[in-house]
Amino acid sequence: MFDPRHLRLLQEIARTGSLSAAALELGFSQPAVSYQLRSLEREVGTVLVVRNGRTTRLTPAGEALAVHANTILSSIQTAEQNLADIVGTQAGLVRIAAFPSGCATIVPAAMAAMRRIRPAVEIQLHQAEPPLALEMVRRGEADVAVSYRYDVPSPNRRPGAREAPLQRMPLLEDPMQVVLPAGHRLAERESIATGDLADATWIISSPCFEGILQRAALSAGFTPTVSMVADDYVAMQALVAHGLGVAVLPRLSLVAHHDERVVSRPVRGWPPRLVEVELWPDRMRVDAVATMLGALREACAPHKAAGHAAVPA
Repeated sequence: MFDPRHLRLLQEIARTGSLSAAALELGFSQPAVSYQLRSLEREVGTVLVVRNGRTTRLTPAGEALAVHANTILSSIQTAEQNLADIVGTQAGLVRIAAFPSGCATIVPAAMAAMRRIRPAVEIQLHQAEPPLALEMVRRGEADVAVSYRYDVPSPNRRPGAREAPLQRMPLLEDPMQVVLPAGHRLAERESIATGDLADATWIISSPCFEGILQRAALSAGFTPTVSMVADDYVAMQALVAHGLGVAVLPRLSLVAHHDERVVSRPVRGWPPRLVEVELWPDRMRVDAVATMLGALREACAPHKAAGHAAVPA
């Protein structure tokens, strides 16, 4: 029988790559961490961690156990919350990790609904982009990740990578819109094709987004000119407003903040952003978490109804 404290330790070593960093995170002394690690290795009968100078890495056995540790610790948290419901407190805790424009739109609406439906449930919100939000769920630091991905082929995963699967639930198809200065020659159109922007200078949100731009431009028969990268949607709209380029943004980001100096129009030839919830499957059995999932779906309803329309100025 594994000690959950030992599994939590292995989880932190895997995350931080250091015994001293894991000790600091867990509030233990380094000798105490070393003792717990040796105890765990005696339990499993093999070496789980090897040291290489100042860094620490997991052995193949350690990596395998770390994957199971995520699932085991999540199941323990589920049991604790289920027990609280059985006892009749109707209290609980739901921890959400969500991307920025989600934090400014659908998540507050869902949290407000939860306050009405289950006022005794405490809700904690962490703003995090999808890679970090999903990692927080895997480490047991969040119950629910509100994340997104673009509907494009994903790159090949590293052979042999092992990750226990999270449950994925679709919430919303978030269409892309081109953002132009108010006086732009295309501003009066109802929608804009990617090819109409062949001579434009582009402002993008991240180097990763450049791949999506390159594919869309290639399909339209041109090579895009990228002038700058700004990972903040407010800043991107301000850059567009000053005539420094055009940008393509998800509709939710424009609902969260719309600069009156720019116009947005649906753009043809771009993949939508798929907004989803991801969590450990057993977390869906926790009443408070299940209620929050329902609230998130309801919060998405007005945005589904808006569909591919331009965001009002």
